[in-house]
Amino acid sequence: MSYFTISMKKVLHYRWHNLFCIMGSLLSVAATALMWHYIYWEDWEMRQYMTSYVILSNLISLLYTSRYADCVADKVYKGTFAVDLLRPVSFLKLNFIETAGETAAEVIVRGIPTGAVLFYFYREQIKRIEPGYALLGAAAVFLAFLFYMMAFTVIGFLAFRFYEIWPFNRLLNDTIRFFSGCFIPLALFPAWMQTPVRLMPFQYLYSFPIELILKGSGCVNIGWNFAILGVWDIGMAAVLALVYRKALLHCVVQGG
Repeated sequence: MSYFTISMKKVLHYRWHNLFCIMGSLLSVAATALMWHYIYWEDWEMRQYMTSYVILSNLISLLYTSRYADCVADKVYKGTFAVDLLRPVSFLKLNFIETAGETAAEVIVRGIPTGAVLFYFYREQIKRIEPGYALLGAAAVFLAFLFYMMAFTVIGFLAFRFYEIWPFNRLLNDTIRFFSGCFIPLALFPAWMQTPVRLMPFQYLYSFPIELILKGSGCVNIGWNFAILGVWDIGMAAVLALVYRKALLHCVVQGG
């Protein structure tokens, strides 16, 4: 828990950075919301729905960070990866705790103002959200977060093979944002893209939990989607375990 707290304080300490992050987050939400207001100028219901979609997408995106890859890669480059293996706690657990602290601080700094905007300006839309389905949506976000975290941790271990991993971070992050429904709901994709997109795991990061929260009982195949998301989590956990084992083979710790 001390690692978690220290990581949080490290981020919260930079006040000006946090202030600009808040401003950037609110401006991003406002710009995207205005775009959808213009597109659905004559459809009030759709404007409300898309604005709520944008805000929820922004809030969820705070959990999805490439820090998990950067933290692993940084320790590999500096040689502290081997040192962390000597600690009485699993390296993967330690890396998760440290990075989760920074992520939690970002959620506090940027998520609270964005959430306040949602609650203040869209109270009527929020009242329509069914509490039970909102909890299911939160559970879906948690499972999706585990998938995202494990995927980027795997990317971090590529530092054993490549001098720079940021191209892999960028490629995976941009792919996720486009095919997950982060910016554009998957229902608006052309028909020829629907099947490939639905076969990818990325829809469970944004599209599925947001639709589950906003549509509630109108969302179909909820149990099936949770089952598939669980399978993707198990599969990614297996990949991470294999990559971690390979990484350990590259390390030789000398000394008494």
